[in-house]
Order: sequence, then structure tokens, then C-alpha cells
Amino acid sequence: MAKISLSKRIDATKLHPRTLAPVAGPEVNIPFGALVESIGGDHDRVRFLFLGEPYSVRREVFLDAAGPDEAAQAPAAAPAAVATPAEPEPVAAPAAQEPALRFERLDAGGYAVARAKVPGGWLVASGASVTFYPDPEHGWDGASLE
Repeated sequence: MAKISLSKRIDATKLHPRTLAPVAGPEVNIPFGALVESIGGDHDRVRFLFLGEPYSVRREVFLDAAGPDEAAQAPAAAPAAVATPAEPEPVAAPAAQEPALRFERLDAGGYAVARAKVPGGWLVASGASVTFYPDPEHGWDGASLE
């Protein structure tokens, strides 16, 4: 799926990573300019990934924040059940892959923090903020000292 940059901030409901059921608690602010990836939806809501975590928001709010170009690419409501084909479809030759950051979530209490291994260290993201942590040997295990 393609990444979509939001043209305005939205308040979204956090979803459980496995069941995609709404998680109790306040809505989460997804900032302007955030890159999200639509993962379908149902009826009047769109599900999407932000920093690797699933969220849900009303379809009209998502389409308004995604802009006209990306809104046309956002999938309509996903079917309730997906039928699996009897035979697997042939796999096309791999196209040239674009570089992608792979963030891993860190256990930071109530904070949403993730890190990605990059040359010379780590990119550490919290909300819409990103910083570089120099660690050429990538020895940091993601834990604090105390």
C-alpha cells in the first residue's frame, strides 16, 4: 500500500493490533504531515497504520485530511470475509524496491516510541518528532540505563 501524507491533523481511535477492535481511552492526535497507510475499513470508518500501529477514523474525516489525490486511491469498505484462492497466484518478478524505514516499537510506558536502524545509529520517533541517536555499532538494545 502507498503512504499517504495528511494535509491536516485528525483525531483517531487506536485499535488493538491483532483484533483491530477499538482500544479504550482517549482519541489519539495524528499530526499534519503524518505518513499513514490505509488498511481498509468498514461502513463509515477507515482503518490505517501510523508508525506501525492501527487506528480508525470516520471515512469523511480521513478523506478530507488525505486530500483529493490520495482520497481517490483510498480503498472503499473492505469485504467482511476474504476468500482464499484454491491455488496461490504466481509471484511476479520483484520490482526495484524503494528504501523503507522499518521501525520497531519500544516499551516506553505510556509513550509511543519507535526506533529504526540507520547507518551510524538510530532514528528515534515519538509522535511526530524524530531524532538521531548516534550508535555506529548499533549496541543500544532500546532500554534506558536505569
